[in-house]
Amino acid sequence: MRNSFKDDSALTDRQMDLILSRYDQVKDLPLHKELVGESIRLIERQDNRALFVLFDQGFKTLGPLYPLVLIFTLFPTVSALYERLGITESVRKATLSDIAIWVKTYEKQNQGITGLDRYGWVCRHLCAKVLSLGRLQFEQGFFRFPYSIYFDTKRKLYRTFAQGGLMCGSGGYIGVEDGETDSWTTTYSISDAFLSAHEVDQEKGCISREAVSVLLSDLKPISSPEKPAILVHIPEGGPLTPSLVDASFALAQAMFSPTLFVCDSWLLDPELAKVLPSESNICRFMRRFKKFPVSFSTPQIYERVFTFGATRTDVLTWTSTTSLQKRVQDHIRRGGIFRTMGGYVPLPNDL
Repeated sequence: MRNSFKDDSALTDRQMDLILSRYDQVKDLPLHKELVGESIRLIERQDNRALFVLFDQGFKTLGPLYPLVLIFTLFPTVSALYERLGITESVRKATLSDIAIWVKTYEKQNQGITGLDRYGWVCRHLCAKVLSLGRLQFEQGFFRFPYSIYFDTKRKLYRTFAQGGLMCGSGGYIGVEDGETDSWTTTYSISDAFLSAHEVDQEKGCISREAVSVLLSDLKPISSPEKPAILVHIPEGGPLTPSLVDASFALAQAMFSPTLFVCDSWLLDPELAKVLPSESNICRFMRRFKKFPVSFSTPQIYERVFTFGATRTDVLTWTSTTSLQKRVQDHIRRGGIFRTMGGYVPLPNDL
């Protein structure tokens, strides 16, 4: 089983040796046997949330290497699940290779010590909830953002309207920044033949302060909170070339027959166009999405471009080693603001 697991997980021989050595140490422990037995049951049910609780217990009790031991032990169950669901071997291997990315991240953050602390995310792979289809990853889920999306049949375009009760700053983004006093709250109502709401600028990703009224007869509903959607995730590694991204979306559309592709990420932030060439892969990817603002505490770009847990102060004092890090720093010093941004890709067959 070692070779099969190594091939799927993309772990190195050194990492595998450490995992197997730790496995020999814990395989007869009652806790290990209990965690394995319960995990098998949860994987068969695709219950990644309950599976996370078990992994968390193992991590806290048996150390950072243990989640990898548990994954190794569960590999036959995971393979059987993928086969039962009709997921191809190539998709399974591409999906589980994400394990190596998070192990590498852990080693980078912990002086070379091998382990895994992002097991909550990996549990979604083990339960076949998040699948790698080419360059991107996809997950069946729901539209969990406070917006209603319509297609305006008269104007022939997609329109997004904010739900009521969202507190916004002066720029039309959700949340109020420190020291800002010019805040306002969105309203949303349907009466008679009209929708009255605050429309989203889908290019800038901000909400208009002035509400508009639109004839409901001109609007075809596309999505709203809790409606099914396919969630798009962007793993590390490799460029986001248009051809690779096109291929991923095509694979996802064939597999899931989605109603909507949805994503929230630093890679959707229109501010990136101010620090990167307009025809760069990142900017071209960003422009695929019709954008809307989302709530966040720290811009995701800090952790993805610099390091996990980075603050604005950390970013500004960081010794830059890449051109993107330097450009982000310079832009912040000039007063630029980066945001985590939401967005969606509509499907022509919706119309």
